[in-house]
Amino acid sequence: MSVRIVKNYPSPRLMETIGATNQKPAEAIGELVANSFDARVEGEKVNITIKLRPNKIVIIDDGKGMNGDVLEKAVCIAEDMSKHIERGEGAKGHFGMGFKTSCSTLGRKYQIYTRPIDDTHEYHVSFDIDDYSNRPSNADAWNVEIYEEAPSPKSPLGSMAHGTAFVIGPLRRGNAPTGAILEYLGEAFKMHLKDGDTITICSGEGQYSAIPKEYQFIKETLIDIHEEVEIKGKTGEVETCKIDGWVALDSSTHNDGLYGFNIYRNNQLLESWNKSWFKPHLMTSRIIGEVNMDFLEATFYKQGIQEMDGWDQTKIHMEEFLKPVVAASRAISRAHNINKPTERRRIIQKLNDDYETGTSVEQESENGVETRKSKEKTGGTSINDKVKNVVREESVILEGEKEIRITYTETEEDSYLQAPFDYSFSEEDDFYELEVIVNNAHPLWAKKVDSTVMRILATSDALLRALIDENLATSREANKIRKEWINQKFVEKGSESK
Repeated sequence: MSVRIVKNYPSPRLMETIGATNQKPAEAIGELVANSFDARVEGEKVNITIKLRPNKIVIIDDGKGMNGDVLEKAVCIAEDMSKHIERGEGAKGHFGMGFKTSCSTLGRKYQIYTRPIDDTHEYHVSFDIDDYSNRPSNADAWNVEIYEEAPSPKSPLGSMAHGTAFVIGPLRRGNAPTGAILEYLGEAFKMHLKDGDTITICSGEGQYSAIPKEYQFIKETLIDIHEEVEIKGKTGEVETCKIDGWVALDSSTHNDGLYGFNIYRNNQLLESWNKSWFKPHLMTSRIIGEVNMDFLEATFYKQGIQEMDGWDQTKIHMEEFLKPVVAASRAISRAHNINKPTERRRIIQKLNDDYETGTSVEQESENGVETRKSKEKTGGTSINDKVKNVVREESVILEGEKEIRITYTETEEDSYLQAPFDYSFSEEDDFYELEVIVNNAHPLWAKKVDSTVMRILATSDALLRALIDENLATSREANKIRKEWINQKFVEKGSESK
């Protein structure tokens, strides 16, 4: 038997396609910033400068730089860089794909200048996407020229003793917006900025520093998250994985999707506003939080979570952990409870008791009041301001089960709610709560449907779905209960019209 060894050289045209991502300019710049944090000089803070020039972006850090041998490996496709450089704990990059993807996303040409610490040379390499696209598919087509020379003050690194600079241009999409980049970096690298690392943007508009993202929430609802999940790895060994962060309730509901969890890995944002651990809808849209999950596997350009065996276990664990938060969000959003001091305090106190925080809620949350007043002054509106009508429907008593109390809420508009209606279902100590949320702006209701008829139809369908989804009745039983409820309501409607 003979064995044929085949050398698998990728096509140089790959340099064109790896830039065809859905990364926004701010996200692509963020990936290059992540590389700068990985290049930290041990024990030192990292200072990063981003220069936004007409049709060009320059990103400079004062990290430890790369020598010629390391740069040679870094410019290769999918090289395992951990074999060639010593990375600190919590390194973000692994295979060198992220910087190539991001540079190719931003522009068709890019250059790297680097001065390694304790070295007297500067190393320089250039990439031209058009040139690579025209090369033949063979080993020599991947040849890269790395120049070694004495440091020059004309270099993007200027008089710096060590560091790395990425120079990208011309840009694919024109000039990148300063505000969007600042906002993204303040969110993506919040922990680094709080620890003293700096990111400065210099543009024609001026010089700005990235600021850690802050949130507005009801201060007494802040719950710390320090959870551990047992996850079986690829080798079959069970590993204890930590989930650290916080969760709180926003001072208003959201119809813009900006709620859920910002998920970080090694202090870099992987995914914004993840809603995997609770059912997303109007009544849970107050839930906001941050978690750091270093055990996650990220996509190679770290703009999302890769599928992994442990994610399902994590999801089950966090769904259970967040049940009191979900219940509190629903309760405080129901029937304007957010504006009722007594009911508001009761809900928040129960939340703290559920998590045994030891917090005693004795007065109205000043933070919540200030946020709400601020929105009123500036003309901003929350979804509560768009509520047209809140109706307490009669309850349904299940045979041998608890009472189902039904609340009907009609909204003027809701960008999240695309369907004619939605519902939420929660279990209290001695009853169930069914909340029917109707999208009053949906085309279905634009046909001059009688408001009472609309309420009956939406509520009856929500009741049917809830009974089946919550395993409170079989499909046959649920349809029977729904039919009886509809008949009763139309009888009442007929009586009222006489």
